[in-house]
Amino acid sequence: MPLRDIVVNNFWWKLLSLLLAALTWLTIETALQREQSQKHSLKEAPLVNSSKRTFPAVPITLMTSTMNTNRFSITPATTTVDISGPEDELLKLQEKDIHVYIDLSDLSDEKQVRRPIRAEVPNNLKVDNLTPANATAERISEPK
Repeated sequence: MPLRDIVVNNFWWKLLSLLLAALTWLTIETALQREQSQKHSLKEAPLVNSSKRTFPAVPITLMTSTMNTNRFSITPATTTVDISGPEDELLKLQEKDIHVYIDLSDLSDEKQVRRPIRAEVPNNLKVDNLTPANATAERISEPK
């Protein structure tokens, strides 16, 4: 039997078989790549149970320049801090680890200013909300 007869005999069945084989290979290859990329993304960003915790009435402190000898009254004197992060770290967190302040280091001669309240927490935690978000500082004594 000549080579031409081997190729031409049942040509459409052979072509269909070749197309089905290619389609099967492509489907399996795509599934393997998807599975590999999912495993890779899980290694990069492991799932962490994130929780929230609220600390009511955290005292607000002042951050002033070292040359400023004025005394100030802060209204309100406290704020509520909502913090999120890994549950085990939130359970360990104490109020003394939360630093809440308003920055008056660039204050000039104003008697009263309204500034945003800022909060700092340990590394793996995030401040979600401060209530109220601003505080008013009023100068109650002049430098001597």
